[in-house]
Order: sequence, then C-alpha cells, then structure tokens
Amino acid sequence: MLCGLVPLTVGLLIFFSWWIARAFLAIDLHRFEAYGFLWTLISILIAVIGLLLLAIFLIRNSQGYWKHGVIGLLIILVNIPVCYWVLIKQAEIAKRAYVQIHNKANKDRLRLMLKTSNFEKPLGTLNDSETLVDFFYPKYIDEENHDSYPLVHPVTLVVMDGFTTRYLTLPRIDKGECRKLYLDKELKLLNEFQENASR
Repeated sequence: MLCGLVPLTVGLLIFFSWWIARAFLAIDLHRFEAYGFLWTLISILIAVIGLLLLAIFLIRNSQGYWKHGVIGLLIILVNIPVCYWVLIKQAEIAKRAYVQIHNKANKDRLRLMLKTSNFEKPLGTLNDSETLVDFFYPKYIDEENHDSYPLVHPVTLVVMDGFTTRYLTLPRIDKGECRKLYLDKELKLLNEFQENASR
C-alpha cells in the first residue's frame, strides 16, 4: 500500500504547494516544478516495485489474500488518473501570469480592473494596505512566429478612485511568471525594486 500512498501524497503535496504559492502569494517556485518532474519519475519506479512485490506476495500467499491484493493494486493504480490531472492542471496554470497588487496609496475603495485589447477582468476593490492576487493569460503578438522573445499585448491596470480613473500599463509579464506591484501615494505603479528604493 505504501507504494501507492507515498507517491500520491508527496506528489500532491508538491503540486498544491506550487499552486498555492502562485494563487495566493504570487510567488514563483520554479524548483517545485523540477521537484514534481523528478518525483514523477521516482513514482513510476516505486509503482513498478510495488506491483512486483504485490505479484510476489499474491503468488506466495494465494490463500485468502486476494482482497488485500486488489486494494493494494487499486491504491497503486489510482496514481495514474491523479498524475494525469496534475499534469493537465500544471500545464493550464503555467500559461497564467500572476500579479500581486499592494495598495500603498493611503486610499480606500480603489476599484481595479485588468484590460487589454482582447479582455477585461474586474479584480475587485482594494482598501489601504491591502493586497490582491489575481491572474491573466498573456496574449502574444504574432505568437505563431516562434521568436525567441515575442512581443506581448500590453496589459493595463485600470484604477478607479471615486470619479477619477487612471490607466497604468503593467510591466511585461510572461506566461508562468509572478510579479509583485505596488500602487504608491500618487497612484503610480511600482515594481518591488522601485518600492524598496522609495523607502
């Protein structure tokens, strides 16, 4: 049973840690992607060993242990659809760009929206000193050209403060990237290096 439970548990722990870091903190954990790939290879080896041990056990102890053998087999085999789901989900999440926006403007009820030529995405309301994390799918100009550094459609952060609306262009954020951005007191958009320098 351990040959099925250990790969499943460790694999899901790696995947959900990577996903949660992106979705809630906008943190890139690129090493976790490598760990996940390495763990997939190790899990295949563990599963093969588990199947061999299960077959040896059932051959030697065929009297009344078939029920335990079927349960062990199912626990090992459940890894296949779970691994498939993780790979599909990881490929989908890797196409997203995550952005974390910090409100350092000393203003409450800032309404935010991401906007490009092909989508508008309301982000909600952000009060003073609050942080918001969301994602979008970057759209590349002439994506089929296969340039090494393709152009990205610019993304605008629309900031609505009462009757005032500001349009702030986000820095380039590619697929799979996470960025932290800060709204300063003048409602300008700063990256984390500019924010640290302004202190």
